[in-house]
Amino acid sequence: MALHRPRRIFRGSALDLAGFGPGRLRSAGYGPASPGLPGLGGLLRGGVLAALAAGGIGAGVLLFGQSSELFGRAPAPAGAVAAAPMDVAVVDGGTLRLHDTVVRLHGVAAPARGHTCPDGLGAGYDCGAAASAALANLVRDRRVACQLNGRDPSGLVQGVCEAAGTEINRALVATGWARADGPALGAAEAAARTSRLGLWRNGANPGF
Repeated sequence: MALHRPRRIFRGSALDLAGFGPGRLRSAGYGPASPGLPGLGGLLRGGVLAALAAGGIGAGVLLFGQSSELFGRAPAPAGAVAAAPMDVAVVDGGTLRLHDTVVRLHGVAAPARGHTCPDGLGAGYDCGAAASAALANLVRDRRVACQLNGRDPSGLVQGVCEAAGTEINRALVATGWARADGPALGAAEAAARTSRLGLWRNGANPGF
């Protein structure tokens, strides 16, 4: 009659770590001395790293899905900003700074500083500096208030500004030191062209 060796039953997990010393772990194939098989520490570290990687991927997917909300473009500003004369500065022919707020004059296209325009007599001049000087004359020693209405294509805050009851945007175009950017000030530009004012002196075309 054949004798059957009784089977050993492991309760709980397949490997009771409490009952396995280093020697028994090696003999079971989980120790570092077993060639070709990962050690128990490697298995544990691998599982932890896999869990961390999965968590990182999940967080990345969640962050990517919300990126438009977290990193989206700032909302268009509204309302008004005003400054006393000492807190007003001219950035260029079409831009003012009131306190720490830079405001692009809406509907105005002025030459950049250093831009050369023809004077209609065969020579050129820095029309960007001339436009900046014209804007400085409009705001000098005056309180400036701007009604904000969004951002321009480059992202700068834009608005319609006035000083001492004069709309600066319209005045700059009407005196010929800026072009109309859009239909609102088209009539003012046409009048300046006809009168050969500012950039249009001597029948010149500013070329910007």
